[in-house]
Amino acid sequence: MRYFHALFMILPFSMMACKKGSIAPVNNNAGGNTAQINYTSQLLVLSAAEKVESPWIEVYPDSVYSTMNIGSNMIKVIPKNFEDKVISFYLPKGYMAVFAENPDGTGESASFVAVENPIKANLPSRLRNNISYIRYMKINNPEKKGTCSTSDPSVQAFGAQWHYTWGINRMSFPNQQFVPMTWGKGTCNDENVKLLLERNDIDHLLSFNEPDNSSQSNVPVDTAIQRYKSMQKTGLRLGSPVVTQDEAVVDGKWLPNFMAKAKTQQLRIDYVAVHWYDWGNQNNNAATDSLTAERIFSRFVAYIGRVRQAYPGYPIWVTEYNANINRSSQVIHKYFMKLSSEWMNNSAFIERYSYFFPNSVPGVNANNTLTDAGLYWKGLGSTKVFSGNILQDAIPVN
Repeated sequence: MRYFHALFMILPFSMMACKKGSIAPVNNNAGGNTAQINYTSQLLVLSAAEKVESPWIEVYPDSVYSTMNIGSNMIKVIPKNFEDKVISFYLPKGYMAVFAENPDGTGESASFVAVENPIKANLPSRLRNNISYIRYMKINNPEKKGTCSTSDPSVQAFGAQWHYTWGINRMSFPNQQFVPMTWGKGTCNDENVKLLLERNDIDHLLSFNEPDNSSQSNVPVDTAIQRYKSMQKTGLRLGSPVVTQDEAVVDGKWLPNFMAKAKTQQLRIDYVAVHWYDWGNQNNNAATDSLTAERIFSRFVAYIGRVRQAYPGYPIWVTEYNANINRSSQVIHKYFMKLSSEWMNNSAFIERYSYFFPNSVPGVNANNTLTDAGLYWKGLGSTKVFSGNILQDAIPVN
């Protein structure tokens, strides 16, 4: 819903700082069945055998291992004895890894996240001896509740542990991680891929904002498919395009068409992003504001249920939502905030959410202090994004 056009800007050096990656020597143990036992806490272990046995190598984080060329020193070549030879891996706790079939991150691919404990696993058959792209990096685990705002003072006033601005060119703050969004098709180019690769403060990427809406990014499905592929080069955890409320689940609408083509063309979509504004129900009110908020909440839960049914197995991000921009009652909005946030905190398939404050119930005053509604939202509790590891279809081993 946000009226915004994502423009490329030169970022301060502090945003683009990165660490050079390197590759440890290959273990040349001739026995062939020696397991890698003494794991280094920060290194990803790649093995050309099952159960992370010899031969294996260790690679450092903050690098991409691939033969693609976009002019970045972040990119290192996978040793020839391991490109298209990896069968199993060890991923340390606190890190994520993205593996892909093609050097540009496309084709068969998967992202793995180790937040609860390290992951030691055999790759699924679709990726065995089929990896030509590796992104290995630290993963943050913030609280689910975030902030959507283009104002840095507002972001800092809310104090949420993550935020987004409908663009790619803002800072992370201490304990407030930035999540970039491509917004429109113009952002999806190698110049911005390089920019995102070389930032060490991000680990997720949102894609197109309401591409079905002519007043928003307005991107045709086939164009979106091709531009989305280019952003897979970043190796970040990627979200689906986020469409208007009525275009998300009905057959023949924008997002179902995109997801069907994405599946056919093997796009990696790590989570589905949605908007919800209770459209069409602004005059559907009960006898009291509290009862109205409860009915709004029931419709919200039903909608998310339809999204989950349409895209089973995908986590969900609710990146914009409220009780309808035409409702001006603080009681309605605040009670809906409470009901919805508590429900999403207790729903493991909901990874993140952020409330879009309407002009009728603003969250921030002109002097960047929080309003009563903003303070109420800030005071609501939140659980962590990840409650466990993300193993996809890999097979855990001892």
